[in-house]
Amino acid sequence: GRGGPSLPRCRGPRLPHVPSPHRSYSKQRAAIEREYGQALQRLASQFVKRDWHRGRSDAGDSRSALAVWKGVIEGTAHAGQVRVTASESYRALAAEAARTTRLSKERMLKKGIERLQKAQAELLETVKELDKAKKQFTHLQRSSEVAKDKAADVEARLRKSDRRIFHTKASLQKLSAKFSARLAEHSRQLAGVQNEYGFALVSATAHLEHYRRVELPAAIQALDGDLYERLREHLSAASRTEVETCWATRDWFQGVVEASARVCREQDLLIFLQDHPAFALAPEQRFQLAGVEEVCLLPPGDDGASLEKEARRWATRVARDRKNKAHSEEVLQWLEARRQQVPEAEAAAMERRMEEARENIRKAEVSRVKAEARLALLRAAGLDVDAWLAGAMVGAGEEAPAGLDLAEFDDYEDSDELDEDNEPGPAARTYPYTCRVIFGYQGCQADELSIAQGEELEVIEDGDAEEWVKARNKAGQIGYVPEKYLLSLGSEAGVGAGPPGPSALHRQLSSIMAAELVLEPGAWLVRALYDYEGQSPEELSFPEGAIIRVLPRAPGEVDDGFWTGDFDGRIGVFPSLVVEELTGAREAAGQELPSPSPPPFSPPGLVPGTSLAPSPSPETPLGGECRGGGLGRG
Repeated sequence: GRGGPSLPRCRGPRLPHVPSPHRSYSKQRAAIEREYGQALQRLASQFVKRDWHRGRSDAGDSRSALAVWKGVIEGTAHAGQVRVTASESYRALAAEAARTTRLSKERMLKKGIERLQKAQAELLETVKELDKAKKQFTHLQRSSEVAKDKAADVEARLRKSDRRIFHTKASLQKLSAKFSARLAEHSRQLAGVQNEYGFALVSATAHLEHYRRVELPAAIQALDGDLYERLREHLSAASRTEVETCWATRDWFQGVVEASARVCREQDLLIFLQDHPAFALAPEQRFQLAGVEEVCLLPPGDDGASLEKEARRWATRVARDRKNKAHSEEVLQWLEARRQQVPEAEAAAMERRMEEARENIRKAEVSRVKAEARLALLRAAGLDVDAWLAGAMVGAGEEAPAGLDLAEFDDYEDSDELDEDNEPGPAARTYPYTCRVIFGYQGCQADELSIAQGEELEVIEDGDAEEWVKARNKAGQIGYVPEKYLLSLGSEAGVGAGPPGPSALHRQLSSIMAAELVLEPGAWLVRALYDYEGQSPEELSFPEGAIIRVLPRAPGEVDDGFWTGDFDGRIGVFPSLVVEELTGAREAAGQELPSPSPPPFSPPGLVPGTSLAPSPSPETPLGGECRGGGLGRG
């Protein structure tokens, strides 16, 4: 090319500022580590001062929970001290970075600038020489071209004999010789200047390349000095400090983790009892009868207080508790299997049902233990308890459920505990009281009363057998009816008697549970809170206290506030706000479970094969065995 090379513009070297952020980081990290370490030490000191480590045996046994806890507290204090030490290391790094940067900054700047300026001055001289050679070559080249043009013009005029007015042939020949000589001189000089220009050009190019490859990197290296060595040392020291800090904490708490894995309740309890003799297990305590030597075997005609009746009662209780416990355990296992599959929105309800199942298991176990103790006392009195117990077990086995049902175990206390300790004797019941028939029953003895579903009766006295009462219908007829087929509505107006007591409440709850036997899956019973008159032919009309069987909804149907029910054989809709639920079948309606097994005290004498679909209408009473059967009054 004919143009000269362009030089890089230099505005003066810039010193590297890399150590500055490292110094700032080290200063801030030192402050943070110090504050964090001191906070850990203050936290540990609060727990060290507490009087929680007064044991004598736990200090030497790593399986003690207190020993592990002590290790955690001491490890926290140790970690705090390690952090404080790390803060000192970071602060030393910051001070070292500041000192070395301050000492070497001016020295590197002076040395680097001098070297860079010298190299650039030499390059500038080379470029000036190149520019001078270029100008000389350009001038001679232009002069040679002018001389060549003039010589050519004179030669042309001589050939044409165009001498003009001021020139002769001799003068033209003289001019031609003069221009030819000048052209030859310019050609000779131009060759030399062209060579000099070429030499200057390649020399400047080589100098510039050397400047870029050697001089400029050397100047940059001089400006950097030992920056990267100091950076390497600084970063290595910071990283090494962090690694040492983490390793110190890890080494300590690794032992705490291993000790935590050895903690067990048995060892900790043993250590606690060794250190606190006051909590040692006392000798077995037993309640003793005061003034009574033994249980007396009373004759059968003692107004219901015979021990045979007690033996039958508590044998039935033991069988029922065992069945309920087994059933609750199956329900709990089923819920635990379903727990991971239900959506998060239903998790709380699932946990609540699991807790209810665990509580039912616990209550059944407590009730069974108490009942077995009573049976043991009766056995000691000479009764054949084993025969009653075997019969009750066989009955419980025949009533064993084919599947699981959560609704049976919603409230164990109501269904299992009320008749054990709170059931009053016959003299404690208040008569008369009004009730409504849940199931129809056809009397099969002369002293039994036939009843229809929905009919209101007045219970006037206790029956002569368990689960039977004497009642009077609106026609004035009196007879015995199954108590489980009735639902109490409260005291009769104008009689002056109070509402049914705990025994009546138990009978009412038992009747409600028995009602679930004849309900199809998904149906449940409700009781009317107010009188309601249907507003359309599709709606039901019923009085206050009416018992309505709510039919199950179709899958996916939305609850719009109106339920479909069956009352007195008529099916229609009614608002859900005017009724209250009596059974728990609705809660289990959405569960994919088989129908429930009969409750412990099922309605007496259901004929095998009786339909368990919709409840019978008043015109078709539910049939059953008479009192002379397995659950008879005699």
